Amino acid sequence: MRRFLLLFATLIMGAAIWAQKPVFTVVYATSDDGFVNVRQRPSAKAPILTKLYMFSHGLGSGVLRAKSGNWSKVSVGNVTGWAYSKYVGSQNWYSGNGRNKIVAAREQTPIYGESYEDSSKHPLFTTVAKGTIIADDYEEDGVYYVLKTAHDCLFIKKSDVKVVSGLK
Repeated sequence: MRRFLLLFATLIMGAAIWAQKPVFTVVYATSDDGFVNVRQRPSAKAPILTKLYMFSHGLGSGVLRAKSGNWSKVSVGNVTGWAYSKYVGSQNWYSGNGRNKIVAAREQTPIYGESYEDSSKHPLFTTVAKGTIIADDYEEDGVYYVLKTAHDCLFIKKSDVKVVSGLK
């Protein structure tokens, strides 16, 4: 009986970890030279596709898509590749401690950036898959949820997400 209970508890914990939704995470370079190469494959010998730069106005310049060993799969603009994790910092707006969390409700839920020319228009920053946990630390502003950084903000249309109550 004891073995059965231990096996059951292990299976439940494994299922909970397996079922966990991805979290929207912005990334940036932490290297001394201000950028990290984004490569075609997770290898220092793979061709360089683009660069991931440091913070700009308190906001990273890429989005984390996955991790594998010492490498992070990142998207910078329309390019997706691999950056060496040692030189990649991250920021997100989900701690797991918030009372409510916002979750992407569309297949490619858009997240918008801040426009310096026209504060009423928000250029596309990235998209995230349906079910991605976007934040539990956010503010409301009209038709948007707002994710704040040191200077800039990200905006998510309320109509593109659902708010889930409760912790975790």
